[in-house]
Amino acid sequence: MNVTQYYRSLDWDTITTNARMTHALHNLCSSNIILPPGTSRLLILCLNFCIKTPYPNINIKTVIDQFTKDVRNLNFWLNKEDDGEERKYIPELYVKNEEWNPPHASAEIEAAIKRFARALRQEHKAYNHQWSRPNITQQQRHLLMYLKNHPILIILASDKNLGPVIMERTVYIQRCLDDFLAKPTQYDRLTKQQVGATSRKISYAYQKFHGSTHSASICPEIQAFFHRTEEKYGDNIARFRASPKVHKSPWNLRPVIAKCGTTIEGLSKWLDYELQKLRHYIPSYIKNSYEYHKKITSRKWPAGTLLFTADATAMYDNIDIDHGIKSVKLWLDSLREELPNDFPPTDVIIEALDIVMRNNVAQFGDCYFKQLCGTAMGTSVAVIYAGLYYAWHEKTKLLPTYNRFILDLSRFVDDMCVLWLGSYSDWLDFQRDMNDYGKLRWTSGRTSNRVIFLDLEIMISEDGVISTKTYQKPQNLYLYIPPHSAHMQRMMAGIVYGELKRYNWQCTDRRDYVDIVGKFFNRCLKRGWELKHLKRIFLEAENKLSNHERLPLPSSIDQQDPEEQLDQELNTRDRLFLKVPFHPNYIPRQRIREIYRLECEEELRQHVGVERFIIAYSRPPNLGDILTRSSLYQVRGEEVSTFL
Repeated sequence: MNVTQYYRSLDWDTITTNARMTHALHNLCSSNIILPPGTSRLLILCLNFCIKTPYPNINIKTVIDQFTKDVRNLNFWLNKEDDGEERKYIPELYVKNEEWNPPHASAEIEAAIKRFARALRQEHKAYNHQWSRPNITQQQRHLLMYLKNHPILIILASDKNLGPVIMERTVYIQRCLDDFLAKPTQYDRLTKQQVGATSRKISYAYQKFHGSTHSASICPEIQAFFHRTEEKYGDNIARFRASPKVHKSPWNLRPVIAKCGTTIEGLSKWLDYELQKLRHYIPSYIKNSYEYHKKITSRKWPAGTLLFTADATAMYDNIDIDHGIKSVKLWLDSLREELPNDFPPTDVIIEALDIVMRNNVAQFGDCYFKQLCGTAMGTSVAVIYAGLYYAWHEKTKLLPTYNRFILDLSRFVDDMCVLWLGSYSDWLDFQRDMNDYGKLRWTSGRTSNRVIFLDLEIMISEDGVISTKTYQKPQNLYLYIPPHSAHMQRMMAGIVYGELKRYNWQCTDRRDYVDIVGKFFNRCLKRGWELKHLKRIFLEAENKLSNHERLPLPSSIDQQDPEEQLDQELNTRDRLFLKVPFHPNYIPRQRIREIYRLECEEELRQHVGVERFIIAYSRPPNLGDILTRSSLYQVRGEEVSTFL
């Protein structure tokens, strides 16, 4: 039976048989803890469930002011005279200058803006105060607020997006301290006075780095980025939290430090932007599972080839700072002749890394901690830094020593997969040498003809043919967004197409594809989607895939020709966005487009060059925004400091 036949064969009897209640959460509480009534019914909605308010309550002034500013901005740059100065635009390192406002446009453009604004306001009045039924009950709303600051329980998002987790607040705090923050070799607790002194020290080092010491080596655009980052974020302190790894037995925590919104993160983002240019020199580098799948299935391997995987133990914690920075320096020195001419000098990169890695401060509850060893958690540069660190060992030791046995060695940060053609004793030698680099240690599986790597189950036949299929963790709750979430109507169609597209390339055998799609279909039914609606969007996705059967994904930006990249950047200047908060009962998209077409489309096309008008919706708050926050709520008398 093919996929289309599967959908068409389904009837309501099948649904009744298969539809049983999905597990709502991972309950890590003690057996004597009773959850508040209705907790499961609330959390089964999923943390991405968007809350619909009775009234849209859209701030139309904010919408129109932003639209006006965007039109004037397009007009300003279109008509700006070329001063002959070459400017470098780096999207990854752009911080908007909030104080700058573009000048007014011509009379024709301003008149068009006013007409559009007037018509939109009129339509807004008709929709903004119309009542509609909320998508959660009053009892669920009260429970939501109660759970937000519950004195005993805390709700968290699980690692690997496997569903919501509920556990005792005191257990969560104690585990965060015992596993990470209270370890004297890993973190140092700071007083408020020490935090202030450390912040001043970081600020001084940051300013000195880009303002005097290396100002000649840093281009004006990067200098502006550093200045604006410091002005915007000042002395903000990062927040510590942890995500439960429910797929591990026993469960443990993954530490997370939210560095976004801190000054030093600006330096880390710049480092990440520069060091990403080295990733193509890493022999084991893979961008994602799709790239790895394409690499290993595009050829036949020698008969007798086996597979094994390895997982680094607490990779970030076990990269000594001095050793890590030294490894990056070795990379930079070895590639100096091959790097772009505008790549920063080695000493500039090394000093910036030193500042980022040695000044990682985070707040947890009412306490402050400074990381003493390992890769600075939560920083943008952490992934490429850790990748370069171990890649030097791969390049200089593992691959040259075992090139007779290693047919392919690929690594995604701390997960490794190897195609191996060697004896057991050779494999044991490889294990020894794999663990002979600093403090970092790897746990490796035995060689086999079947392994799990990332989201793939990989099999290799005796004659060297690789096949794959989709792998999903048993702990996944599959809490797909239900139909009454305040999302756009076509949202589910996009999710279905994305999932089917992924299953399509992951599953070598068509039977595996049909099987996983059938499971996905039934999981969506259990989430409350109507059979008829699901059949339609699944068939649409299947037809779309059939028309583009196994086409490769669009080439990444890295593979594009530089002129093609420039053309794409320039083409974005013909787009105009109207940014609107989404509400299911607000002005329909088609009506907004009609207003734009009638009131200002022709003038903006003629005078500003706008060819595409795009309505960009921002989503409403979801359950996760309310229940899972980076800042820790503390019960009086049970602050973090009382646990130390």
